[in-house]
Amino acid sequence: MGRVDFDDESLWPLLLVGYVGTPSPEQQEEYQARLSACLRRGEKYVSIIDMRAFTGVPPAQRQRMAQFLREHEALFRQVGLGTCLLITSPVVRLVVSVIFHLKPMPAPYYVAPTMAAALDWVLGQLEAAGLTEEAARIRQNSERLAYGRTG
Repeated sequence: MGRVDFDDESLWPLLLVGYVGTPSPEQQEEYQARLSACLRRGEKYVSIIDMRAFTGVPPAQRQRMAQFLREHEALFRQVGLGTCLLITSPVVRLVVSVIFHLKPMPAPYYVAPTMAAALDWVLGQLEAAGLTEEAARIRQNSERLAYGRTG
């Protein structure tokens, strides 16, 4: 059994999500509903998806995830400044690389080996988009993320 952890959005426009184990279809649907709500805000944002404890999803859930990306592609392009996938498993990194080679992400992405690298990348994305005040606020309040899990 697994779960999908969400932050409290106190660091918005940084959205933090943590995958643990293998989430149920219901948990995956909840994640997609919350992500859809974030997209519909119409505000530029970045995300870190912590997959260090992720063990995978069944094919039906992967298909649903791909469908969700297709359905929301325009919104991702409009408001998504970037998604950073925090992955330490070489196998998961390879699978993600293959998937994104076959179906590119609709917004910039980066696969990071550490939380520090993930934070550096998303903060750079915010700064490049002119959201320097937001990036500075996140940087000042991100100590809790640098060494731990998102959830």
